[in-house]
Amino acid sequence: MSWLPIILGVIVIFSLLVIAHELGHFLMARREGVRVLEFGIGFPPRIWSIKKGETRYSINLFPIGGFVRLFGEDDAQTGPRSFNSKTFWQKTRIVMAGVTVNFIIAYVIFTGLLIVGVPPIIQNLPSFGPVKPITETSVGLTIFNVTKNSAAQTAGITEGDKLISIDSKEFQNSNDLREYTKNHAGQNTVVVFQHGNDTQTKTVVLGNDEKTGILGLVAEPIQITHYQWWAAPFAAFVLMLELIVATLAVFGNLILGLFTHAKVSEGVAGPIGIVSLFSQIVRFGSIYIWLFIASISLSLAVINSLPLPALDGGREFMMILRKIGVKISPERENIIHIIGFVALIGIMILVSISDIRKLF
Repeated sequence: MSWLPIILGVIVIFSLLVIAHELGHFLMARREGVRVLEFGIGFPPRIWSIKKGETRYSINLFPIGGFVRLFGEDDAQTGPRSFNSKTFWQKTRIVMAGVTVNFIIAYVIFTGLLIVGVPPIIQNLPSFGPVKPITETSVGLTIFNVTKNSAAQTAGITEGDKLISIDSKEFQNSNDLREYTKNHAGQNTVVVFQHGNDTQTKTVVLGNDEKTGILGLVAEPIQITHYQWWAAPFAAFVLMLELIVATLAVFGNLILGLFTHAKVSEGVAGPIGIVSLFSQIVRFGSIYIWLFIASISLSLAVINSLPLPALDGGREFMMILRKIGVKISPERENIIHIIGFVALIGIMILVSISDIRKLF
């Protein structure tokens, strides 16, 4: 497998979600009458920019991320177009607009997927009152693993493909498939499978080696669960609440593990782990990719909402402290956010080291 398309795919997904996040800040700031000095894609140093009106639009060297720089946001500048001149609630709408956009993106995607149907990668889908999941078994067997040097690999079958038939015989479950291949070990068979959008027919000789197996794959039927169109929005809302709690638990375990055991929790993945995960997800089709996008968007919204320095939630927390009378100068707040940013980068480095260890 070529890793470059996978890495680029993850970068594009993250970049689009972050740009949408920053666009939320940008549009809300404009709506509240705050002057936007710069809308940047990526992080500096700047490699290209253009100024239109009062705003500079820039593309920066490091591709993951983005930012919106507001007049009067990081200093004591005042005036009718400055961030500092706005009321507490106007500032709150601007600061939290980004996470709101990420929540909306996740909600729209989850709602659409619950109408179309999702695989059992999500356990215990919401069921309450008239809002109940409807489960159907897909046609054919989905391939989850292919043994190296097996008959299946020789035929060009890969993970995520769908086995349609062998010798014109269709299979409802893995037991029937195993029984058939066992009875035809060493024989020529005609295998029909779906690879992406293409249906392929290959003639292969089944093996009889214990190491490579007879056909040499693991395939199971997938149960697709969906909701009626009117029920999906309610189910998506409840599902997101459950995922928010799970995300907070994972983040809490990460921090707790770092401080108590000086190690990263097993359930936590950083950029390298996410690339590795995406390389597996992409093989199983568009539904899995959309689930990945929705989950990442929701995670970005949840983490950014936390009252930690350098995050939107941290900025909101500082505004709340000022609202209740705590004296915090813009200079001191900037220092706090810089320290928080450095700490977050440190955590990201530790998580990335953990990802590399898991890979090997």
